[in-house]
Amino acid sequence: MERFYEYEGISRQAYFQAMAREREEREMMAQIERQVRSYRQYKDRRAGSRSLYFNLDIKSEWGIGVTKFERLMSEYSLVLAPCKIRIVTTNACLRSKNYEDLTKGRTIDGINQLVVGDITYIQFPTETYYLFLLTDVYSARIVGYEFSNRMRAIEALAALDRWRQLRGADNLRGCIEHTDGGSQYFSKPYMKELKRHGIVVSVAENCIDNGYAEQRNGLFKHHFIPTMADILPHRLKKKIEEKLYFYNFQRKQEGLDWLSPVEFERKWANDLNAPRKTLYGV
Repeated sequence: MERFYEYEGISRQAYFQAMAREREEREMMAQIERQVRSYRQYKDRRAGSRSLYFNLDIKSEWGIGVTKFERLMSEYSLVLAPCKIRIVTTNACLRSKNYEDLTKGRTIDGINQLVVGDITYIQFPTETYYLFLLTDVYSARIVGYEFSNRMRAIEALAALDRWRQLRGADNLRGCIEHTDGGSQYFSKPYMKELKRHGIVVSVAENCIDNGYAEQRNGLFKHHFIPTMADILPHRLKKKIEEKLYFYNFQRKQEGLDWLSPVEFERKWANDLNAPRKTLYGV
């Protein structure tokens, strides 16, 4: 062994210290791996390394930085392959062609200024369901939703009504609602409600230009829904609402300085120094 230490250019003490550090690292990563697998199983199936670092509060518990954590996640084969699946659920209707995209180049500095809407389908063993989401772009908070086995204007109206109840009708006036032009959002009853509340209509040129809403759909479809195992049909809506609560109140996001949407709103409420966001397409 003395020849080995000499060959490696290290002392016996340094060698055993390195071995001890390696053993401690393996023991730490065994525990972190259990945390990661549990979080992905029950909370967010496709949580990435950085999201895990902040949502599991790795720094406080283990005292390591985000760069080291990402390296260890890679070394211990805990990194997920990219998800490239993309689903389009709506096609622009003719009525939407009368409106323009009002989001590109726009600067927002608070909630109730720009909300995006979209629909995603969720395939369960016995039936297909649809999730209607309305998301405030400034805080990334889902402000309106509806979950149904039908994809009609009445479901879109239900999501709109939840938005009104949450924010208050007076606070919707002047807010831009941006969609990809799906017929549900341009039905006569829906358009009537938008006009009654003074909401301004904006339409993406195509579904790619409604990418922000598509991202929210992707989160639910690929990150949250797969954690809902063995759910009976009559419990689906309750479980979806639990995931909505997790997303809005608990799940920290990089784009919000690692706060949840509700935490971000509370932090900057009525603050003149609130950050501004300039949009180059949502």
